[in-house]
Amino acid sequence: MQLTVTTEDDKIVSVDVDPGTVVENLKAILEAETDIPSATQAVVFNGRELQNSDVLSACGVADGDLLMVLRRPPPGGGNALATAADGAAVDPGAFQRHIRADAPTMQQIRNGNPALAQAVMNDDPAPMQALLRQSHLARQRQEEARNQEIDLLNSDPFDMEAQRKIENAIRQKNVDENYETAMETTPEAFGSVTMLYVDVEVNGHPLKAFVDSGAQMTIMSLGCAMRLGLERLIDSRWQGVAKGVGTQKIIGRVHRAPIKVAGSILPCAITVLEKEQDMDFIFGLDMLKRHQCSIDLKDNLLKIETIGKSIPFLGESELPSFAKAMGEPEEAAAGAAGASGGG
Repeated sequence: MQLTVTTEDDKIVSVDVDPGTVVENLKAILEAETDIPSATQAVVFNGRELQNSDVLSACGVADGDLLMVLRRPPPGGGNALATAADGAAVDPGAFQRHIRADAPTMQQIRNGNPALAQAVMNDDPAPMQALLRQSHLARQRQEEARNQEIDLLNSDPFDMEAQRKIENAIRQKNVDENYETAMETTPEAFGSVTMLYVDVEVNGHPLKAFVDSGAQMTIMSLGCAMRLGLERLIDSRWQGVAKGVGTQKIIGRVHRAPIKVAGSILPCAITVLEKEQDMDFIFGLDMLKRHQCSIDLKDNLLKIETIGKSIPFLGESELPSFAKAMGEPEEAAAGAAGASGGG
């Protein structure tokens, strides 16, 4: 059968193979065609990485199908998180240093596997290696049990309930393999993203403002307005409903409030919500557009063109406690952040 194979750099090749070809042999063929060493190839079909021992036809690969070849670091070749066949780290020291230096990943491990987190911090890598091997063995046993269940269910192909269980088992296997591939190749995707806050002054009071280009309006809660001494300026004629993830009642608007950013005063209209929320103040799209702001993630700056100044985003240690790594905004706050007024 003829297969079309595409690479990460958009190179496309066609190969003729037997349906009974194992993936390991296909990789050898692709090495000659793509110059990607077989040891660094990840062959993906329908979103799932094929293992070396898999037979193409058994994986559903048929004539005319499209496969993708991804390049990954060779075992021990610069990938600090590379693991051996038994699940242990190829380079335990590099593995420990990499995890220790990645605060979000380290926090995730502390939450999900405290024993492994303690072992990673241990200067002796032996406990960590033992735990990694145990985890790998447990996954293997789960896989064997799953395969045995599928074999048992396959004994009666006309049992609709059995076929449904087989479908669910195969789907879960694909999900698990996709998760493991992601953990190995892009572990940084499982860390938390630090939220974008800047220091401002509103009516002379210091405040940490959440910068949110997804919020249509600049927003504060009634409680925050009272703490800042702005409740007397709220125009109740501008009532309505803020809609986003959930809804909140808009009790009015402060048409002009003095906000000091980077030492300069920026006049600002602020929509006031009825309920208290974790985010005291949301610097919304209306202000970002009015002052021609740019969010520079490379230099970690909020650039404000109308005053020709920039202000750095706050570091994780400076954020409100709820907004630090591993914390997620409350649903109400997320609703306000995505708010659009109606009234």
